[in-house]
Amino acid sequence: MMKIPLRFHPLARSPQLTALLRWCVVGLVCALLLLAMLPQPVLAAGAPPGAAYRLKVGTLVEFDPRSGTVGDAIKSLLEPVQYRITYRTVDPVDSAAVLQRRIPAIAAHAGVMSIEQALLLLIGEDNRLVVDHVNRLVAVERLPYDAKETP
Repeated sequence: MMKIPLRFHPLARSPQLTALLRWCVVGLVCALLLLAMLPQPVLAAGAPPGAAYRLKVGTLVEFDPRSGTVGDAIKSLLEPVQYRITYRTVDPVDSAAVLQRRIPAIAAHAGVMSIEQALLLLIGEDNRLVVDHVNRLVAVERLPYDAKETP
């Protein structure tokens, strides 16, 4: 077997080249760390694409106002789009009170509308709908009291 003699360039043994290579490696590691700390795209942190449109789907809204509550009606509306109602709000007592009310007569045969519009019709004008598209949760909150509106 033949041995090939290895010869290094005289510059390869110099301390300047060693220091330059060390700084290049440190710079590369720092650049990779900074790249890893950059925020992910907005879609990865937010709702999946098209999630906001699930509640915009049109549906025929008909309820029997004698046999159910607003909470039951909301659950039946949210079931096909795989959303759930949550009671964890700023004021869970008001939220529970709204969900335990009888279905309003206006919602009995409302016709075709989006799920979001049907939910707003069920909860009434004094309440607002809070939607978490990432976790597919819907909550009902009382509209904030505005002192300017009182005479």
